[in-house]
Amino acid sequence: MPKKYLSLIVSAVFLLLSLPAIAANPAAEELADTRILIDISGSMKNNDPSNLRRPALRLLVGLLPPDSRAGVWTFGQYVNMQVALGKVDNAWKERARKGAGQIHSRGLFTNIEEVIRRSIGDWKEASSGYRRNLILLTDGMVDVSKNPAQSAASRQRIIDELIPRLQEYGAKVHTIALSERADHELMQTLSDATGGWYEQTDQADKLQRVFLRLFEKVGRPDTVPLKENRFTIDGSISEATLLIFRQEGAAPTRIVTPSGESYSAQDSPATFKWHRDEGYDMLTITTPEVGEWRIEAALDPDNRVMIVTDLKMHTTELPSKLAVGEQLPFEVSFSEKGQGITDPAFLDVLSVQAEQSDAQGPGEPRPLYDDGENGDAAAADGRYTLVVGERAEPGRVELLLRVEGKTFQRERRQIYELIPCCRIETQAEGDVTKVVVHADPELLDSSSVTVEAALRGADAQPRPVMLLPGAVAGVWETSVDRSTLVGEWALDMTLKARTIAANSLLLTFDPVVLNGTAEPPPPAVEPPPAVEPAAEPEPQTDWMLLSGIFAGINLLLLVLVAALVWMIRRRGKGDTVQLLDDEEPDAEGAEA
Repeated sequence: MPKKYLSLIVSAVFLLLSLPAIAANPAAEELADTRILIDISGSMKNNDPSNLRRPALRLLVGLLPPDSRAGVWTFGQYVNMQVALGKVDNAWKERARKGAGQIHSRGLFTNIEEVIRRSIGDWKEASSGYRRNLILLTDGMVDVSKNPAQSAASRQRIIDELIPRLQEYGAKVHTIALSERADHELMQTLSDATGGWYEQTDQADKLQRVFLRLFEKVGRPDTVPLKENRFTIDGSISEATLLIFRQEGAAPTRIVTPSGESYSAQDSPATFKWHRDEGYDMLTITTPEVGEWRIEAALDPDNRVMIVTDLKMHTTELPSKLAVGEQLPFEVSFSEKGQGITDPAFLDVLSVQAEQSDAQGPGEPRPLYDDGENGDAAAADGRYTLVVGERAEPGRVELLLRVEGKTFQRERRQIYELIPCCRIETQAEGDVTKVVVHADPELLDSSSVTVEAALRGADAQPRPVMLLPGAVAGVWETSVDRSTLVGEWALDMTLKARTIAANSLLLTFDPVVLNGTAEPPPPAVEPPPAVEPAAEPEPQTDWMLLSGIFAGINLLLLVLVAALVWMIRRRGKGDTVQLLDDEEPDAEGAEA
């Protein structure tokens, strides 16, 4: 993007986001002033060959709330007021439906500059009575002449002249790009600079649902919950408008009243105003019967039951974009016939819940409280509060508010885009890693940004790290010398700031992992353990030796005993012989 455009866009976004969200105050509920700008250039023959702009426009004008203001302009080379600007009533809606039938694709050029100038020609200053909105549908680039320089100059005048005027008038521009060839940069610039919504689709058959989402941003309708094609009408409702998307080839839609009567478009009573169009039915019922109604048609998440009632719900108007981490108080209050309700008998039986849906699907419903805590300004003042922006993934988010009282039910939807406001960049050179935090100056007040950081190791105390402002606005940086680190470390960082809208913001980043390059110190040498004197080994008994000795001793004893016995016997024998010898002489002598 050229630098000359950037400064304007930045200033525009600053102006947009510096405006606080509209509080949930009955006095702040202004009527809608909606200007619808439709491209009829020749390229639409390719991008909308079935002219689905017609039923989509009829859907939008049929939904516009009574007493609001609206007009329709078509543009190609020239600009035509297709439906005159006026108060929205039944007559205006009939004229608008007829005007939608005249939309074609025969324009020669795409004069976006002129259609914006013509459509806002009656605005002179900021309005205190209307919410001003432009809805711009185109499939191309700014194209006012065969001379490219003239088209470029026209585009630049939109940025330099018309965007500041739109900001001065407090107008929001909602843009729809119906082609990949459209000037998406310009469309986004118009929307971002004025707080509007940008949508891109390549399918004309999606236009009806795109217009429905834009109507919910512009008209802020009160609705009642529609579950399994059933809804309940309470006594405060004077009119109900049903939008029912119809599948191709489906049987005609029928409506069953609380008393059991069943009606279609062909046989409905005078209090039913039934408009049947390509792909949808729209039915407005005056003084509808109190009780449970039923729709006989296929279920569709975009079906709606919008109501006119004296018992109104008022909500904070969320900006089209929120920064990730931004915390915005979202308030809900109620009024009856223009008077704010603070009666405890009414408030004490209310159940107020909000559900956020993002790319991951719907989240858990969260209650809103009027207790003076968690962002709620004061207890029992009739204002229920929720902090929006938490627990949602970046991207498109839908906030669905559901309220159930003793005798009534209400719903309201708002969509916003949750966008990252910061990113982290790392650059490694040798042993040094540079860590840079980029904070978007279009979303954050740079003077309020502080970044706290610390290095955390597995077995070490955290080390504080200071990040300093860089040479470019919105940049904070530091360098980490990994040669002083051993092993794996993590750099933890937390960013605190205020958004341009003055809301607080707190972000905790995922840790930046850093691998140290220092060699680990050698392991400490531990002194050898003290050696205790070895105990004297106990003598081991050699049983074989002892057995041998014992056997030898026994053998010796046996030998000695045997010898002793022999000697004793021998001596005894000698004595015996001697005695015999002694006796023989005596015998002989006797004989003699």
